[in-house]
Amino acid sequence: MAESKRTLETLEIVGGALCLDFVNTVNSRLSPEHDYLTVYSDLANWGGKVGILSAGQNSRLQKQAGRDVEMAENALKKTREFRELLYRLFVNLARQIEPKKDDMVSFSEFYGEAVSNSQLVKTDDHFIHHWQVDQTFDAILWQIAHSAGQILLSKELAQVKECPGCGWLFLDTSKNQSRRWCSMNTCGARDKMRRYHGKLRARS
Repeated sequence: MAESKRTLETLEIVGGALCLDFVNTVNSRLSPEHDYLTVYSDLANWGGKVGILSAGQNSRLQKQAGRDVEMAENALKKTREFRELLYRLFVNLARQIEPKKDDMVSFSEFYGEAVSNSQLVKTDDHFIHHWQVDQTFDAILWQIAHSAGQILLSKELAQVKECPGCGWLFLDTSKNQSRRWCSMNTCGARDKMRRYHGKLRARS
């Protein structure tokens, strides 16, 4: 997306849903050249960036990962596999292609695990799912899986789109469903610049 050095600090959060922002931790999807989640600490820091983990939870997971390196690496591997599963599901749906049956079965298992590990907590006049996201190294996936399930089980599914510039996924909540780019600051600006230079070349 950005031409400057890519870091979690500069990573744009533009998906409109937790699960889509998770999928968008690869840049770009059309021509992958950078993965924001290369070590477990990246995952914990991303969780802090998007609000899944508090500063204290992030710190505890970081310290635990330093002590249990193999377990943390296994959790990161599971995380990246789940990310690619979500990408396959949602990019196919955005392209109006039926997802593979095996992928739906795998997701259902993840989703079931997420729900079974949650507690129902009353807030205002209803209950919500709540997770101890620092319970295990991969507990962060439960909230992400639930986010994906909420989209798959709702009319929001029709709002999932794929950016033609980079392949990132986003939820189009614009009034007339006219959003085209993941971000006007990056892919939108690049397209505008390409069209501008194209007009200059046509005039010369």
